[in-house]
Amino acid sequence: MANTPLILIVDDEESNLDLLEALLRTQKYRIARASDGIEAIEAARREPPDLILLDVMMPHMDGIEAARIMKGD
Repeated sequence: MANTPLILIVDDEESNLDLLEALLRTQKYRIARASDGIEAIEAARREPPDLILLDVMMPHMDGIEAARIMKGD
């Protein structure tokens, strides 16, 4: 499964994460989850994803700031 694309989904709403994960898993993608921008950055540094689905409005660090930092990495 190492060649299967990894999608990082980031949202502070657990129900949104659950829904996205269920939909994407039916297409056989590998999924990483994060509930805020800080967790997203850490997850992306551990294993760079092929695609990031990132909520904009989240606590601790919003999606725009997280995207800026990940792009810089």
